[in-house]
Amino acid sequence: MTGKREKQLKRATLEMSLKPFKSLEQTAVDEVCAEALRQWKPLLDIAESASMLLWISDGSEILTWNGRETDSFEWAKYIGFANEEYFSHIQDRDNPRIARLYTANPPDMTYGDLKRIVASFKRIADERFGIRLEVGATFDAGPEFAYSDFKYKAHPEINRAELGGRYVALKADYTVVCTWSKLKQDCSSYAAYPDGIPEGTPFGEFFGKQCASFLPALGFDYIWFSNGFALSYFPWTYLGANYDGTNIPLADHAELSANVLSFWDLFKRECPDYRVEIRGTNFGTGMDLAKDCIPMLQLYEKNYLEYPAPNSPWGALNFDFGLEMTGYMSRIAELPGETFPYRFYPNDPWFWQNPWFDLYDREAHDIYCPLSVARVNESGETESPGVIEILTIDTEKGELVEEGPAEIVPHIRRALKDRPDEPGLLTWLYPFRELHHAAASPNDRSGMIFFHDWFVRNAINEGLPLNTVVGTDVFFSMKEEAVGKLRDTILFVATGWLEGEQAEAVANYVRRGGQVLLYGAVRDANLLELLRLQSAPPLEGEFEYRLSGRADGLEQEDTRASKLRHYGLIGDGGLSERLAGGADAHTALVCEVRQGEEDRAFALSRSLPEWNGGRAGWVRGSLPFEPSGITHLPVRQAAEWSDASIAVRSVLEHFGYTIMQSKYDQSSASALLFVKRHDNAFFFVGCKKDTSVSFRLRFPDGEPVITGQTAVIGHGCAAYALDRTFHEECRVFAEQIGPSQVSCREMSAMPTRRKQSVRQLAVSGLADAVLTVYPPLAALEADLVELRAEHTDGEPIPFERKGNKIVARSVSGSVSITW
Repeated sequence: MTGKREKQLKRATLEMSLKPFKSLEQTAVDEVCAEALRQWKPLLDIAESASMLLWISDGSEILTWNGRETDSFEWAKYIGFANEEYFSHIQDRDNPRIARLYTANPPDMTYGDLKRIVASFKRIADERFGIRLEVGATFDAGPEFAYSDFKYKAHPEINRAELGGRYVALKADYTVVCTWSKLKQDCSSYAAYPDGIPEGTPFGEFFGKQCASFLPALGFDYIWFSNGFALSYFPWTYLGANYDGTNIPLADHAELSANVLSFWDLFKRECPDYRVEIRGTNFGTGMDLAKDCIPMLQLYEKNYLEYPAPNSPWGALNFDFGLEMTGYMSRIAELPGETFPYRFYPNDPWFWQNPWFDLYDREAHDIYCPLSVARVNESGETESPGVIEILTIDTEKGELVEEGPAEIVPHIRRALKDRPDEPGLLTWLYPFRELHHAAASPNDRSGMIFFHDWFVRNAINEGLPLNTVVGTDVFFSMKEEAVGKLRDTILFVATGWLEGEQAEAVANYVRRGGQVLLYGAVRDANLLELLRLQSAPPLEGEFEYRLSGRADGLEQEDTRASKLRHYGLIGDGGLSERLAGGADAHTALVCEVRQGEEDRAFALSRSLPEWNGGRAGWVRGSLPFEPSGITHLPVRQAAEWSDASIAVRSVLEHFGYTIMQSKYDQSSASALLFVKRHDNAFFFVGCKKDTSVSFRLRFPDGEPVITGQTAVIGHGCAAYALDRTFHEECRVFAEQIGPSQVSCREMSAMPTRRKQSVRQLAVSGLADAVLTVYPPLAALEADLVELRAEHTDGEPIPFERKGNKIVARSVSGSVSITW
């Protein structure tokens, strides 16, 4: 790729199976390579480099590699579940989900053919497109992608996980490769073991040596560990070796984390020269720590990874985008290298779904929502992903469907163009290091760690606008100037890990004018004093739930849940907080719970005059999960029990943000809403599973007047329906007493008597309003912003600049805003 303009990305990665290569004639191979790259060139053009990640088989082609390029290997030439006996949902041989050939006569694939394909991609990329292309190999631990004699016949022992002197499992049928397993003796010849595998060879050593031979011999540049491989033996469920849905902890943390780390030590010892990239599990850092004691901190510190795992693609299948966003932010809070990836899931080369065309229904919410995420660095600046990965560019039939990239790439490019350049409304202070230390502490904190991430997942699914994260290592090393860049965001901080000097630092941040919203059990004396709370005996079980703050509107009011069921095991202990002392004009109790004669504070907001505008909010939080058997995701309690994460949005109102939703009844799925900042504008980003849900919005500057939208302003909150997927800019807010229908339209950038404009917004319908506008900072600094009555040649409307915004008073009718 050439060009003098700075590229938006460090790298763009395309992922593809071998299915498009229906002929292995060299001209046919070249044509497939060229077509794949041509279709996605608009994405490749904005990256400094590119890579092609090849989904060859399930990784067994590496395990069985013996150094002979003339040998054939089993490849992923199927649609459906291979090794079907390992899936309990497939009970008979006639089940249509059993793997079948994707085409009548798939080619026989040799290692030499694979080497030619790798070389062809690199050559075509260079000669025809001027692109520097890497090619990556893949390894998947599971049974579904391709039939594997090595995994399930020759060496089934690698699919068993020994822990604490016994084998652990959640299902009798479905198993994956256990990275700390040891191989039995095998007299067959392998590239790294020409005389056979000795008895008791650690899998990590064997796999590392095989990769050290396979990767350079066939021209690969790196390897990708798929679907939680090398991290968890239970990558597909929220349960694990340390939590079975009923009991936690179950495992010895030191043993389990050492087992995981032992694979990496052995693998990197035997294969030190090749980069490893990971897909990760479907869960967040804290979730993985709580269930499987995954030592991600050590993997970072040992420089075993250059990038964290990307966002999980699971949301396309289950619409659990709160889980995707939570996991994503938890992974990027601290980085092992310089940047982080984002991954999009348009096609599936193994199964029947091609999400862009079916599950997403050509809606781009899984582009705009994850790409609204930003991490904050030590300078207080926001960072967006520097790597974009596309899983995959071909379908289960081996098709390269041109409509896909033609429709998808413009959304990606727009999301990158409008990437966040300052923190959003809320910034999650993520204790990446502290959670690892808590997991390893003698006093087990697994329940606190479990609660830490899962509560946030629930809150996001219930509409919490959280899409910015800063790690504690970063935050506590920031200089004063960098901390000052967080003045317009609310720090969202769990209390479970917050104690001692760190708790004091957060309390002092509030007292110096900062805004913090805490969640979880409060035990530290500094925080108890800050929030005016005192400790009482912990309670769990069933409670009356009383929310005094504003709540979502329900058309069927009688469906509103008014009870809470709290399990201390996964809820950071029992409910033990009460207000200290009598009435206090500076403390607002937003929610409380009652059990018999006992009451507990559940949510509050507090701000003292001497805090110079600082405010502390708090929500105790609880998880509405039932103890259950083996499931992929937690089982929600019955509808009569509240999801207490909704209370976070009620507390936000005390910070000046009303973000409420109107629904048919309690069971209506909440819309996801995120607010990112770009070029001084606010962008409302999100999606709706239930399109009947609408919003009621108010910000500290008044009611938002979204560009291209109309709303009734003057009732206290502006009501908006918004689309199923939305990515809407807002630069205008209005505050007025009498209601009127107000709209904001994009107009032609007409010149004024002072300047040649580059943009014009027309706002109409105002009635004696206080109008607040957030123009681009460059235009504001250059004094290029004009407000005129009716049109660009109308009477000037006086305004006052206040920091990064301008404010005009007593404005009625129509206004032309130009810069």
